[in-house]
Amino acid sequence: MRLKPRLLHLLIAAAGIMLAVKLGAVWHEAGIAFAQTPASQKPANPTPASETPAKAPAPGAAPAGTAAADAEPLNPAPPKAPPPRTYTDAEVKLLQELAKRRTELDQRADELSQRETLLKAAEQRVDEKIDQLKQMQATVDASLGKVDAQEDQRLNSLVSIYTNMKPKEAAPILSELDMPVLLQILTRMKDRTTSAIMAAMDPKKAQAITMALAERRQSSTTAGPTGDAAGAPANPQN
Repeated sequence: MRLKPRLLHLLIAAAGIMLAVKLGAVWHEAGIAFAQTPASQKPANPTPASETPAKAPAPGAAPAGTAAADAEPLNPAPPKAPPPRTYTDAEVKLLQELAKRRTELDQRADELSQRETLLKAAEQRVDEKIDQLKQMQATVDASLGKVDAQEDQRLNSLVSIYTNMKPKEAAPILSELDMPVLLQILTRMKDRTTSAIMAAMDPKKAQAITMALAERRQSSTTAGPTGDAAGAPANPQN
């Protein structure tokens, strides 16, 4: 009965020794495999700079930073610009002529623009003058219309006065009037009144008045049935 615990202890110890031997063999194989693995496939496990001592560069070797900069520059130099083009004398002359022509065209355009502006201003002034003349003409026409109306009214008043007078009394007064005024008065009278007044006048004066009335009526017939050449109405009939 006492042998069983000892045997059990021996078996446990043997099992521990065998396990340690197997673990050592596994660890050894793992180390060999890790050593044979490429650097790019090794797990990244950077060591802090404070724990890893910096290796001194070999004598005559360039610094690591300089080598990296030479291998792959961070700021590559820009491409060189192409050399400037050279022009021939004919091309230079042509370019100068084109530039001169462009300047002349620009000056011509400025002159045309200024002329157009001046023409527009002149047209505006002319239009304003035309409007002013139209207004003045309307004012003059209105004034002439008033004068004509007043003159017509005055002549009608004289006709009424001489008509109401006796022919022997009216004849001497009318004989002293100028022929245009006398004709305007006589043409506004009735033919009966005109005949009686002319019968009381001097024969030579009556003859002159007859000739003037004939010419006036002939001019009135040529001008139109609405009135004589001077605008006076035709002598009304009885």
